[in-house]
Amino acid sequence: MISLHISWLLLMTYFSWKGVMSLDREACMPIRLSPTQQDSLPDMETLRTQRGLPGKAGGIGPVGPQGAQGPRGLPGTCTCDPSEIAQIHVILANITAKLESLIGLHHYAMEVDQCDHMPCKNGGTCINDGNSYICNCTDDYEGHDCSIRISCVVPSAPNNGTISREIGQLVPYKENITYRCNDRHVVAYEVKNFLVATCQKTKQWTKDTPVCVVDDCNSDSCSGRGTCINQIGRTICECDEGYEGSDCSVQSNPCDLSPCGQTGVCVWEEDMNYTCRCLAGYFGTNCETYNASDCVRAVGMEDGRVGNNDITASRLHSSSYPPYHARLETSGSWLSPHPPHRDDWLQVDLKTSTTVVAVATQGIPYGGSYWTTGYKIAHGFTENDLQIVQNNQGQDLIFQGNRDNNGIVRNDFPAPVTARYFRILVQTWHGTLAALRVEYYTC
Repeated sequence: MISLHISWLLLMTYFSWKGVMSLDREACMPIRLSPTQQDSLPDMETLRTQRGLPGKAGGIGPVGPQGAQGPRGLPGTCTCDPSEIAQIHVILANITAKLESLIGLHHYAMEVDQCDHMPCKNGGTCINDGNSYICNCTDDYEGHDCSIRISCVVPSAPNNGTISREIGQLVPYKENITYRCNDRHVVAYEVKNFLVATCQKTKQWTKDTPVCVVDDCNSDSCSGRGTCINQIGRTICECDEGYEGSDCSVQSNPCDLSPCGQTGVCVWEEDMNYTCRCLAGYFGTNCETYNASDCVRAVGMEDGRVGNNDITASRLHSSSYPPYHARLETSGSWLSPHPPHRDDWLQVDLKTSTTVVAVATQGIPYGGSYWTTGYKIAHGFTENDLQIVQNNQGQDLIFQGNRDNNGIVRNDFPAPVTARYFRILVQTWHGTLAALRVEYYTC
């Protein structure tokens, strides 16, 4: 950007050049006069006086057609004084020199780091912005050069109270003021008679001017089992743990908070004491510990309590290996068709909602080396809405199956599962067919 000073000099130069050209034309304008008009022209000295030019000193007078010097101009001649034109050119040259110097200084200033003179005050950081600068101020200050300290105006004191600073005073950012209520008064909704507010960067206080109310609380306000708080026009009680009611006089039932969750039954004994009677497989004060290995009660696959019609499969190999033969520790087995498909399934309907914690499997008892080496478990309350048992990372859990045809492999669920339908989804198998004998366990 060109400074005002340089702009002014450019205008002056323009008009100076314009003036010179005008003077040149005026001084050397051809004179075409009749012989009668020539006699009325003044001589050169008179012309100099009228124009305010310096006296003649070696100047050249009018020149006739043959170059003879004479007192009057002749037709077609030019009257000039080179000395006055030379003086104007000297002045113009001086102006031009100054203009070039200032333009050079201006370009130099554009290259100079505007932060060299450290214009930002109070720890502000200067950023060079060409021919200017920008200050990044610290949290405490603002303004173009960080000279203005951020402050908050001290408000009026509360009714029935005082304030620690003079009203209207400027308090710097991050500093505090203290409101205090008079004797026998407290801050509304508080249990104390004072309130501290801090000046923020927004120039606002962290707390509004409080209301000082008469302290109506006493030692009996909350039956000695809670904290009395004065509101505007009334008091309330914040009760201690185990007590409730408007005056904290009623003892709470700790079992109302369901400390035993879904894995135990809470029994209130006295005061805030209670006991959790845990479901089988759960331990701990609040029945928070689970151990499925202690649950060994079978749901009835092996002993026949689960009916034949309640055991189904996705596909059949032959009538010799129906789904209801898939009972643990028996001579039969369910056998998949050939070839087996991943997600071929064997399902059990337990008729009622049952909490199951583990499953055990075997392969075919005879007639070939067939067994299931990996499987998933799906469960639900309807056959059309089943979910897969998942691991702790939320992924479908693949249980490790058998390593031979007769060995029993038990797998505990990561957590108990309550459902009516349980379905084994075959994932991998040994041999050319997948075989299963199954039992489920509850607590």
